[in-house]
Amino acid sequence: MTRSSVASAVVAFPRPPVAPTLPRFEAAFRAVEETLKTLGIDRPHELRSPATVEEALAGAASLEGTLVIIDPNELRSAELDLEETVADERGGGTFFVSLPTFHELTSRRIRFRDLGSSSTGVAFLDEDVHPVGFGKFRFARKPAGYRRWRILIADTPGFRVALVSRPIAGGGFVGLWTGNPEMVDEIVNLLRGAAQASGHELPPSASAVPVSLGIASEDEVWRQAAALRGQREVREGELREIARAAALRGVEIRRLRAAAAAAPHPKVPAA
Repeated sequence: MTRSSVASAVVAFPRPPVAPTLPRFEAAFRAVEETLKTLGIDRPHELRSPATVEEALAGAASLEGTLVIIDPNELRSAELDLEETVADERGGGTFFVSLPTFHELTSRRIRFRDLGSSSTGVAFLDEDVHPVGFGKFRFARKPAGYRRWRILIADTPGFRVALVSRPIAGGGFVGLWTGNPEMVDEIVNLLRGAAQASGHELPPSASAVPVSLGIASEDEVWRQAAALRGQREVREGELREIARAAALRGVEIRRLRAAAAAAPHPKVPAA
């Protein structure tokens, strides 16, 4: 495929304001990178197992609700899992993607076209081109300073996660797969601002729980959980009574059988 086959027009994206920093992501990346340095690991993507790194990072406050990924195969699997979940749920919301190269983005246009039909898709580009073949997908200028980052974000009802990775010196990368609401909000706000600066209107941020369940807030989750616990306790009480009645009936039957066996049998008259 040539670039001319995927670019229908040259467009001038409005430049967004200077991108704000991502302090929570920076803290998480820094924690991982400093740990790798302490362990003397300069090529983490070549490790047989990430267990040593995971053990060293256990309990790090900046990684709460976040999985660290340093294996390329695991990163690709995580990306596929995120994409397939958005495609399968078809619950609306917004899907953001920013990949390091234009070629990689266009090579996956069929997948992204499908995602753009299940949610509002926004892809971020370095170049002033408008790729074709992406269906309803929208395009915006990448925020300054994030050209080499890989970013996939699902801001969809009941599924708000971010998969973000960036390269490190010496080769390899550090990836963060997070459902931490503060981290997701942080990077969603960055990309939402960049998309709006390119003239796009986007749906509001999605709720943390699926609307299809009739739950509008976290408080509603806890309220329904309490109600379900009450129903379960009542049902468990009923089941205990049923089991008790069955046990008593079993005892009664055994006693009747024992009494019948102990009773003298009537003599059979001789023929």
